[in-house]
Amino acid sequence: MPHSADDVFIARFQSSQAVQSDGSNFAVKLSSDQFIFRSLLDGFKYAKPMQWHSTFSSQTIQKDHLIIGLADAPDGGKPELYQIASFAELSCENDQLSISKPIAPFLSWNKQTANCALGDRKDTGILDGFLEHNQAYYLAKLQQKYPGCQQLNKAFPSLEMNDHPQHSQAISGWKLWWERLINFFKSWF
Repeated sequence: MPHSADDVFIARFQSSQAVQSDGSNFAVKLSSDQFIFRSLLDGFKYAKPMQWHSTFSSQTIQKDHLIIGLADAPDGGKPELYQIASFAELSCENDQLSISKPIAPFLSWNKQTANCALGDRKDTGILDGFLEHNQAYYLAKLQQKYPGCQQLNKAFPSLEMNDHPQHSQAISGWKLWWERLINFFKSWF
C-alpha cells in the first residue's frame, strides 16, 4: 500500500546510527518533529513517535537541517516506533520552499501505470507517490501553511533554540498541557 499524506513529517535531522552490525537498520534522532498534514483528531488515532528507524544511511544530511519525509508505525504492538520510508531536505530561500530528491527509494503510487511500485529517486519526489495529488499540490499547501522562512523556522526550531532554557521550559509546559488534554479525551473513548 502506498503512503498517504498522513505519513508526511517535517523535522530537524540530528543523527543516524547503525543498530545492527550489518548496517541494515539505523536509529534516527530527530528534533522538532511533526506530522504536518494530520488533523487535530489524528492526535488520538496515532501514537506519538518515541523512536525513529530507517533501513538506509543518512550520513549525507547535516545536523539540524530541515527534512521532510514519510514514516509510519508498522508494528501495531509498538505504535510509538516509527519506520522512515525515505526523506528529503526541505529548504527555504527568499520565502520559497523547495524539496530535494529523496534520500532513498520508497513505495509509491505511479499515476501513469496505475500501480504501486518502488519509486525511482530521480523521478519521484517525496510527496509524489500519493493516490490523489502530486508533489506540486502538497508543496503549495506547505507554502500556504508556512508562507515565509521565518514561519517555517519558528514552527520547526533548531535544537540550539530548543536548548535555550526559557524556550525549552515554555515548550515542555505546552507539551504537558496537550498530553493531559489528549489523555483526558482518550479516557472518554
